[in-house]
Amino acid sequence: MDVLRHSFSDDEFDRRRTQTLQLAAGVDASTVLAFGENRSGLHVTYLSGWAPTRQAWLRLNSQGTDLWVSFHNHVPAARRMAKADRVGDVADVEPRHLLGTDRVIGTLGQVPLHIRQAAEEAGATLISLDRAHADLRSAKSDEEVDALRLGGRASDIGARALIEACRPGATDWDLLAEARAAYTRAGARDHICYIGVTDMDAPARDVPSQVPEGHVLTDRSVVTFELSAAVAPEYPGQILRTVFLGEPTDEYLTLHEVASRAHERMRSRVKAGVAARELVEAAGCVEESGLTTTDDLFHGLGMGYLDPVGVSPSRRPYAEPRGDLRDGMSIVIQPNVTTIDHRAGVQTGQMIVVRPSGFEDLHNLEEGPVMAA
Repeated sequence: MDVLRHSFSDDEFDRRRTQTLQLAAGVDASTVLAFGENRSGLHVTYLSGWAPTRQAWLRLNSQGTDLWVSFHNHVPAARRMAKADRVGDVADVEPRHLLGTDRVIGTLGQVPLHIRQAAEEAGATLISLDRAHADLRSAKSDEEVDALRLGGRASDIGARALIEACRPGATDWDLLAEARAAYTRAGARDHICYIGVTDMDAPARDVPSQVPEGHVLTDRSVVTFELSAAVAPEYPGQILRTVFLGEPTDEYLTLHEVASRAHERMRSRVKAGVAARELVEAAGCVEESGLTTTDDLFHGLGMGYLDPVGVSPSRRPYAEPRGDLRDGMSIVIQPNVTTIDHRAGVQTGQMIVVRPSGFEDLHNLEEGPVMAA
């Protein structure tokens, strides 16, 4: 198997940094500070390509891009992998040096408390750019879509391995291990892999679990999963499926038929310029069938969990999705249809990219309910 590889061009990072500094200028700031830690901090990744391990601080201004990471033994890898003018150790930079002399500074991500305190002592005002920056990231460039396509391929590889592992006697730990091994061998990294296992004759799960719970599959199990792997960090695909070991019950056949109908109706509405709320309306067959959902009907994904986010009107709390679909938006359409009592549910769906006349599908795994071999 060829290893999947991806890298963004210098021009792509220049585009991101220029647009980020333009956002900062809108609040009279000429410097942007981005923060991440403990494998979280997509703003640092967006501006430098470095996926934070422990703490990571980034400073962007007209003098260039500075990145500080921890621990000290993580610095060599950051110097090899990050697109930054200077890379150092967080332990070597004082908060006052990080802040500089600016009176107004734009921020991205959660600002550490001691940095806030240092800013207050220095008389500097920190202004969050998070909301505006999320909107900036929601429509993807051509290079970003290339990265998402690879994420889709990697996620399909993991999904196929997970499905092949669905056999009596296997555990949800086994399914996770097989999925991760498959996409890791292909050159991808973890994003999420949620798995649910229950007995289709006496179901007690309506959505996958975020961690394995030690369930053992039988010849009457139903497995639901939501899987995302990425080649470029924060640019995953996402695929959701339901796997049956044995003949599905009438209840599950109905759940999946409604989910498939909602999925296709939503996809049929997708194109740039369409109001996001129209996708919620297209999924009205869920409530018309006397069913509901637990998970989102759809959401933006790729360099963050992004708008638009749509949920069923029967789900509480309910909020109408904001805005219109835009060319280059990457969204996951994923109607998780469940019984009203949330005793049973199914997963189906995958990531697409919005286009002027429709959408591009990023996955090629066969749709519909999956019957285990």
